[in-house]
Amino acid sequence: MVRILAGLTAALGLAGSALAQTGTLPKSVPFQPKTQVDNNVLQVLFGERALFRLDDGGKPVLDKVEKGQLAAAHPPGAVTETYGPPGPGLLAAALDGSQEKHATVLKVWNRTSRPVEYQAIALQMLQGDILRPVPVLTCPVAAGGVRMESWPAPIAAVGMLRFKPASKAALARCAKAAAKRGK
Repeated sequence: MVRILAGLTAALGLAGSALAQTGTLPKSVPFQPKTQVDNNVLQVLFGERALFRLDDGGKPVLDKVEKGQLAAAHPPGAVTETYGPPGPGLLAAALDGSQEKHATVLKVWNRTSRPVEYQAIALQMLQGDILRPVPVLTCPVAAGGVRMESWPAPIAAVGMLRFKPASKAALARCAKAAAKRGK
């Protein structure tokens, strides 16, 4: 059985009930290999895409799960992009990667009328069926836009949480970082 080191699992909601019952985090907790929403966290599994909307409180509500591939996660021409944009008012998040490219890619589509920011925790695969939760810095996704995040590590799943309209500070931080990279 795959187990998660306890470091940040509460943020993913995976250890939330144990923390509430005992006041402490367990050394490890079960990992459900499933794209789902649990404790207001959208968990997207490698090789899948979640189509979802945000409720009035900014919490993700899962609409549909699809299997497929992201062209950006593979060498040029190796695969055809499986996914198209989601319907109006929806968001989508897909996770894919390849050994050839030595990267895992999270692609997020935003078909809402305003930019959205979120927090994320990547579950990095380690030896011995261990997953290490790693908080990752993300940038807002523009209204009607697409955003990709990439990591040079094998990622089993990404937990996405605390969705909200993008703040001016987050937009400025990401614009500054993009300008530094020359994009």
